[in-house]
Amino acid sequence: MRKQLLIISGIFWGVSMFAQQIPLSENYFLDKYSFAPSFAGNYNSKFLFLGYRSDWTGIDGGPKTFRLSYNDVLMQNAGVGGKIVFDKAGIFNQLFVSGSYSYNLTVSGEHHLLFGFSAGLYHNTINLYDYYNDPNYNLDPSLVQEDIKSKLKFMSDISMVYMIKGFEAGVMFSNISFGDASYKEVDLKYNPMANFQFHTTYMFNLSEAWDLTPLIIVRGGKHIKTQFEIASQIIWQKKIMGNLAFRDPGVIGLGFGAKISKGLILYYNFNFATNVALNTFNNHEVSLGFNIFEYIGKK
Repeated sequence: MRKQLLIISGIFWGVSMFAQQIPLSENYFLDKYSFAPSFAGNYNSKFLFLGYRSDWTGIDGGPKTFRLSYNDVLMQNAGVGGKIVFDKAGIFNQLFVSGSYSYNLTVSGEHHLLFGFSAGLYHNTINLYDYYNDPNYNLDPSLVQEDIKSKLKFMSDISMVYMIKGFEAGVMFSNISFGDASYKEVDLKYNPMANFQFHTTYMFNLSEAWDLTPLIIVRGGKHIKTQFEIASQIIWQKKIMGNLAFRDPGVIGLGFGAKISKGLILYYNFNFATNVALNTFNNHEVSLGFNIFEYIGKK
């Protein structure tokens, strides 16, 4: 029994290192609100975005992520948004639910500061029964009768973006929380990991038909290695989009999308690691954006 409890403790230590980091998305060109709360009501407002991402498709039990987000203008210079993120990776499940508020401050002329704040709840579960599925492995049934569930934990994000014409630079601190979180069934506590993100981008109007937007992102946090990413999107006639990205260490991403009808946008991203077999760590992400107000012709 002691050995089994040590195993359980190891699993929980692993989830404390694994969880509490919002799953990665490469839909930042389309759904900028999910990228940072400062964009709520300021970019693609009134759009409902649905997303599905499959990571490590060559490995059984690789992470799967579902996203739902919406943002809109609240009043002059203010915006609101809400998002739900559910992530499943092997025996670990995590759920983020949050709402956001943003404010667009005109500093002078075309200089703007976008302030954003998100607050919500975080919850995770661990399915030990799925882990111990070997019929030859004898485990105390009381340890695998049901999922181990965490108590609800308050989480918040804060961000700021500086904008002038086509240039923007921003910073975000996410997973901000106070005090320890704990589980209902076991005497275990953990402290969610705080993350940071810096980004800068500029939109070049190459011609009346073509726009080019390079983007640089730096991510990191507590117990998380700092990661650098560079990407670029090209748009034709505001309807057809494509992007190319590189994320260290050695991940290359491709994406393309289009406004397929009035008020409807579809986007697909694919990336792979260059230092492993091509079919091992592939990632696929599909996003669908729908604006019912644009569809029915209502402002």
